Amino acid sequence: MTEQDEQATAVVTGTVAMGELRAFFDRAFDELGRAMSDGAFKPSGPPMAVYHGVPAETVHLEVGFPVQGEVTPQGSVVAGRLSASRVATSVHRGNYDDLGQSWQRLAEWVGHQGLSLGDRMWEVYVTEPRPGDDPADMVTKLHWTLRP
Repeated sequence: MTEQDEQATAVVTGTVAMGELRAFFDRAFDELGRAMSDGAFKPSGPPMAVYHGVPAETVHLEVGFPVQGEVTPQGSVVAGRLSASRVATSVHRGNYDDLGQSWQRLAEWVGHQGLSLGDRMWEVYVTEPRPGDDPADMVTKLHWTLRP
């Protein structure tokens, strides 16, 4: 567990069917890349995805970056904010297809600690996937808010 400080973000927001998630990420990061190149924001860390509620058939999420300074809205890119909160954290190593198992292990750990999960979770993509990379080498940090 750790305390998460408030963090300004630049994001693309959407409510997406789970089967369309990869296409949404691709579109969002394409648009974020253009906005970043145009000077609309300056990232202060690796890319991330914030999920509002546990994903089901659809998920409401924000895909983007933590930022320093202001965000100038451009297209679907808008300013966002992660509020300060207490979170349970974990690190997932490997393919994105296996993220669900890591989220499940984190949820089970939180339950064993006698704590209750909140309704916001996010992934920080420490390693950026590139063509030809071994998916086993990818690192993703998981964060899940805790109820008071």
